[in-house]
Amino acid sequence: MPRRRATSYDSKLVHIRDTAAALFARDGFSRTSMAELASACGVSKALLYHYFDSKEALLFDILRAYLENLETVVSIDPAASATPRDHLRALIGALLGQYRQAGNTHKLLTFDLPVLPTSQQDTLRQIERRIMARFETALANAAGEAGRSPIIDGPRTMMLFGTLNWTYTWFRETGPMTLDAYCDLVTDSTIKSL
Repeated sequence: MPRRRATSYDSKLVHIRDTAAALFARDGFSRTSMAELASACGVSKALLYHYFDSKEALLFDILRAYLENLETVVSIDPAASATPRDHLRALIGALLGQYRQAGNTHKLLTFDLPVLPTSQQDTLRQIERRIMARFETALANAAGEAGRSPIIDGPRTMMLFGTLNWTYTWFRETGPMTLDAYCDLVTDSTIKSL
């Protein structure tokens, strides 16, 4: 009979992911040992190895869970929005909402992806491409609604992501603009630039 998972397994897994992401982001992936991770997580090194057989396996799991969550969050049906502009705005808002909560993980995705084996990088990039495709379609529809017919391609979508990807580094809730107002600004500025 297969061994059942402890009810605390999933909560420990989330705790390990979150703690490791913070430690990797603060100290650097290559400079963080499994012993330091175990100590920071408040678990034994043996228990940490029960969850992950290496730091790379842990990093891959952190990034895969993060990207799968992003993909789910931006799986917004265009029909749920009144206009194509509103759909693009919903995608931008959903993405920035996640970025705001996951600055450490986003930093790892930006800087530490190359330490993973090529096959794992490819798996993560496939998820990224699916996310990008949603934005490409939304951009094309919003441009059409605005009476523009530019070629919507990777560079224009990457330009939008270039704007969004670094927001977590400077945006503050107490700043002069709310996140909603910023999402509107990015949406409208992007559409006008097409």
